[in-house]
Amino acid sequence: MHLAALLLILSFIYPAGFQLWRQVDNSVFFALNGTLSEGGTWAWIWAWANTRYKDMLLAVVMLLFLVFPGFGFKRSQLQQALVGFLVLMFVLVPLRYFFYEFAKQLDLSGPSPSMVLSPAYLLTELFPVIPAKDGSSRSFPGDHATVLILWAAYLIMNTRCLGSYLAVLLATLMILPRMVGGAHWFSDVAVGGFAVALPVLAWAFYSPLLLGLTRWMEKAFLPLFRLLGRIPLLNRLPFFNP
Repeated sequence: MHLAALLLILSFIYPAGFQLWRQVDNSVFFALNGTLSEGGTWAWIWAWANTRYKDMLLAVVMLLFLVFPGFGFKRSQLQQALVGFLVLMFVLVPLRYFFYEFAKQLDLSGPSPSMVLSPAYLLTELFPVIPAKDGSSRSFPGDHATVLILWAAYLIMNTRCLGSYLAVLLATLMILPRMVGGAHWFSDVAVGGFAVALPVLAWAFYSPLLLGLTRWMEKAFLPLFRLLGRIPLLNRLPFFNP
């Protein structure tokens, strides 16, 4: 996983590799963004898919996968699963910061495709009243994609079932809006997203780090879970009755 992340980064740093990535980026952008040319319902859907409202709804859906059985974890595993994912996000923070500074020093991050390519169909121009994100001055790496990759991988690497496969499909679909709107290049996801996610997953699943931190944090969270489990209606949820 570390080697794959390193190869992705090197392929993006070297001029020949960067030019190849940009050719792919351009093709993907025009293919996806070009579908917005006629506006209408199709473009309206993608406009809302690029708002903070969708991001908040997606966060709730991601949480539901971790607090209800049947999406990858058994009833008895739910509390540990949620704490484990929170720990995974904590592990992400220092590596994400290091990678951001690394990309900044090498000037790897630049404006998104909607700001440099033409023609570009901007969601903010098609639907001015919708607070859609369709551009970024520094689009690399794709933070949104990194979190989705880690969430889907966390589920599928713990257990393979219909729920975890559904999570992978959902993560793939939810990565698309930023690329359709032009806020991210394809390489922001394929290089930036995976170059950060792969080392995090390596430390999480092929070292004692995640398990040790999860067990420690689970003890810290146990009083809070017990307190929330006394609240009417909440105490009926399987999460509080493992």
